[in-house]
Amino acid sequence: MKINIRISWAAWKWINSLAEIIWNIWANLGYNIIWDLEYESRIKGWTNWFDINISKEKSGISKFVDILLIFDEFALEKSLKFLKTWAIIISNKKFIEKFEEKNPEISLENFKILDLEIEGKFDNIYLLGVLVKLLKIPENIVNDEISKTFAKKWEEIINSNIEVVKNIVKNYDIGFDYEIKLEKNWKAKKMPYWNEMIAYWMIEWKLEYYAAYPMTPASSVLTEIINSKKVNYLQAEDEISVIMAALWASYTGKRASVWTSGGWFALMTEALSFAIMWEIPITVIFSQRAWPSTGTPTFHEAWDLNFALNPTFWDFEHVVLYPSSLEEAYYFWGLALNIADKYQTVVILLTDKQMSEWHVTVENLKVPEIERWEFLENPSENYKRYELTENWISPRVKVWTKNGDFIATSYEHWEYWETTESPEMKVKMTEKRMKKLNDFFKKEWYKGYEIINPSAKKMIVVTSFTTYTAKEFIKNNPEYGLIIIKFVKPLDHRLVEELKNVKELTFLEHNYSGQLENYMTKELKLDTLDLEIKNYKKYDLYPFYIEDLEEFFS
Repeated sequence: MKINIRISWAAWKWINSLAEIIWNIWANLGYNIIWDLEYESRIKGWTNWFDINISKEKSGISKFVDILLIFDEFALEKSLKFLKTWAIIISNKKFIEKFEEKNPEISLENFKILDLEIEGKFDNIYLLGVLVKLLKIPENIVNDEISKTFAKKWEEIINSNIEVVKNIVKNYDIGFDYEIKLEKNWKAKKMPYWNEMIAYWMIEWKLEYYAAYPMTPASSVLTEIINSKKVNYLQAEDEISVIMAALWASYTGKRASVWTSGGWFALMTEALSFAIMWEIPITVIFSQRAWPSTGTPTFHEAWDLNFALNPTFWDFEHVVLYPSSLEEAYYFWGLALNIADKYQTVVILLTDKQMSEWHVTVENLKVPEIERWEFLENPSENYKRYELTENWISPRVKVWTKNGDFIATSYEHWEYWETTESPEMKVKMTEKRMKKLNDFFKKEWYKGYEIINPSAKKMIVVTSFTTYTAKEFIKNNPEYGLIIIKFVKPLDHRLVEELKNVKELTFLEHNYSGQLENYMTKELKLDTLDLEIKNYKKYDLYPFYIEDLEEFFS
């Protein structure tokens, strides 16, 4: 069973609470849910939607809608092209009438329309009642979710909403039998919100300082950090202050992080270069959106891979992670903090609008062991902050440690820290900074990629949110396999050996220039292998839907 329910209305209306009730009903029945939220940047008047994709098995997202709940005629106009044949439209009757008056040339006769005359203020609960009647959702589950969603309101309001749904279920005539048979056969699932959960996972992995300046789609992380009251934070006046504050927190020995998007990340570039010279750990969560310039700031694209790989002037060695599921993000967050600490370097955890605004059911969460760099507690009087060691990583001390004084300078320096323009020392320090990450995958047990269906001769390369949809595609097309890139930098060169029997390699990318293909081709010398390289590039603001892949690979 698979069904896509869309809820659509203007940005300032109350569709969020309705979406929350609906997805939690299905999650508590044990179904797998993945959603797609599309919202326009103008707050009032423009049309937003939640697509709630529900299935027994984990799946990707569909662009076509089975059941549409609309709250004005504009929502119907925008969603009409996405409706499946004989889709069901649930609406206040007056909006259907307004749509037909404005669009006399468009017939709705192919669709099943469930409308009702609503006199009250809140259409959302009335339309929920129709949906509950249509799908025969158990009354106790609906009541529980209404109570949870409106828990902060008066009991009278909760009871009145429950009564509205109860009356509609009792008295409304659907007029036809619907194919979906609702069953509870599985354990209830959790349905977390990505940005909210990332905030709490940061806390779990011993984050000690967080700095941010709001920018879509990263803004809500700061809200959750503030609400937690568990981490020291700063909402600064700009991103230059944000990154410098986090770096100084790291200088004192604290685990520090920032989260931003490309426009503000651009302001961090000088400080990131300073961090590399300074050899100080910092973790940056970089959430991509549609560019260039201000672009279309509330929509999805992935144009910032090159920026994450080359985040500043100067030759730059660092780590870029790109999680492809909520479970993986949970693990990668702790991993990013660990790597930054161990290698005294910059770690960028790359994500995007689609993931930042994500709600999806999750399975078991794997917990990484927290690894902290061991600070010197009793350094000698001859303590060298930038000591040249066999593994290129120098000893650190916390501030105020006896004999541990040094200056964090952006200039080239000797092992102690004093500024130098010695050609010999410049060579040694350059090699020290650049070689810390040499043989990374030999020193660590991580694998930089995952392959699904490794015997396939045709492989699809994906990252991020697209992984869900690509996994669904190859289930129905077993001649294809999947390569999920998890460590973008450094790349895991073991992948080359696994590509020797592959005949066709297709990259799925949300940018025009094919950034991942170009980067991997250069780094892994893919053009020397006996395989055909293709690229499906999508830059229309929307994610890859299962129908996109079916059409492209047909």
